[in-house]
Amino acid sequence: MVASRENFEVQVSKNGRWTTETVVPKEEEARALAKKFLADKKCEGARIVRNWMRSDGTMDETEIFSQTRAGADDGPVRISQIDEVPEKCETPEEFMGTQGRNVVNRIFRSYLDKAILTPTELMHNYKELKRLQEKDTLVPSAVDRVSLLQTKDSEQDSKSRSQEIFKSIDDISARARRVENVKLPKLTGRFSEAIKEIRGQASQTEDVDYLAMVLLSRDLINARSWVGKLEFLCRLAVEDSDPHALELLDGVIADVLGSNVVQEILGWQPGLGAAICRMFDLADGKFPTEKSEAGESAEILNRLFAEQKLPISRACLLDRAHRQIRSPNPLYRSESGKELEELKKLVERTMTPAGFISGSETAEALTIRYSRQLEQGGAAGRKATVNGLFRMLPDRALGLIYICQLAGSPWGAEAVADIAELVDYCLSARHLGDFCMRSLPPKEKMLRATLAHKIAAAAAFPPAVRDKVCGFIDTMLEAYLVTEQIVEKLDHQDSPLRDRAVRLVQFCAAGVLPEGKAMTRARQRILSLLRQPNFDAHFIDGFTDPERAQKALRDFHLLLVKAGFG
Repeated sequence: MVASRENFEVQVSKNGRWTTETVVPKEEEARALAKKFLADKKCEGARIVRNWMRSDGTMDETEIFSQTRAGADDGPVRISQIDEVPEKCETPEEFMGTQGRNVVNRIFRSYLDKAILTPTELMHNYKELKRLQEKDTLVPSAVDRVSLLQTKDSEQDSKSRSQEIFKSIDDISARARRVENVKLPKLTGRFSEAIKEIRGQASQTEDVDYLAMVLLSRDLINARSWVGKLEFLCRLAVEDSDPHALELLDGVIADVLGSNVVQEILGWQPGLGAAICRMFDLADGKFPTEKSEAGESAEILNRLFAEQKLPISRACLLDRAHRQIRSPNPLYRSESGKELEELKKLVERTMTPAGFISGSETAEALTIRYSRQLEQGGAAGRKATVNGLFRMLPDRALGLIYICQLAGSPWGAEAVADIAELVDYCLSARHLGDFCMRSLPPKEKMLRATLAHKIAAAAAFPPAVRDKVCGFIDTMLEAYLVTEQIVEKLDHQDSPLRDRAVRLVQFCAAGVLPEGKAMTRARQRILSLLRQPNFDAHFIDGFTDPERAQKALRDFHLLLVKAGFG
């Protein structure tokens, strides 16, 4: 008896993932089983794949049936309790903007995870929006919560705010219903090309970007897993170079990153602390994708972040990481004694060459996390918290950066006296080696002190305090130039004039010194060289090719401008 060359694979969707339930030889049998699975209200979807064995031994797979629904109806779904919301959205367009969708993503998290829907799909698909509105008291509960948070410190009462939100929801729903049957081009190529086609056929009564989101949502809703949605969107983004199309895609990718897909992207991590560090790696495009459970999607996403093409998604990912830092969940669940060790790793990861990765937000989140390690409360607990995290940093320069950025947060506003004490401690440094780690090379010492100067100049301190801190750092840097003979070493008398001049100007252009006394001292040395008689002629001395000589001179003058000699 010859074995059949075909069979039929029946797959069922569970928690956003397709799994094979059985393989049968007859199509009729497969369809009957699929129908049986779909009769269960908890089933999210069923599909049939026909497998055909070619004569060369390869397998041809064809999907011959697929039916999904927006989440299993397995009882009541509640809103997620959120404690903060952005400023009020006044128009339907603002509700559908980045901040509005972010609130929808957080407050309807449970429902969206069950339905495997992004806020963008929800707002641009009338049937899905209507299904949400009919789901228990989900929408009224969410509106009440947002209204309460937005009016608690204002003169407006929450009831009138609720009415405003319901009015915008009705407008969003009516708009989605109007375009429900509008014929749009197929999304078979680049998203920007589809937008151009829509622009060519759109009526004057409907916005092109809105219709583009409707088109995108119609295709996106067919992806019945978060990884599937992410892959679909990332492929569109990586294949498109149009800035506007990328901006629209970026917003929807941010929607997806508000789901539990982040856990699949990160893969297994030993604890929350390690996972948060990996989130920061991903946001910087430096995530090691080898152990990711999201496959190629993670690689494409990492590449897009590295190319800085997803600023909205990056902000969403950073916001998620900061909420995790502020949460009471342990950074390392297996061993409670490792909590401070993991926090120290987190502090080191969040410090960048420009300060904390998100400035005041990061400083505040880390401070809140540290405060959970202490038993004291009130003023004593606040003081112990600020001092404790300050001591985690390796030197006074980074400590000063921490308290400067903390001062700009709501938490820091309550710890003014404690921050002032630590500022005085930083200003008690006797020299640069006492302010920065002694083991740092000279250039790194100056860069770190200059960064502290820059952040102090923008800190939420009284002007007199800012001036005092910046003046102290500048004086310390000037003294360092003198004691270490930094300028003299660059301007070695035995070197040709061209080499001396280029080294000095490169030093001033490298950002190792702030504007002030130290920079003035370095520039004075350069000016003394530039004022020498026939400087240009001496500079190109030794060149035999006139064109190369003129190019060297032009490059030097461009470097002078960069160094502030414009």
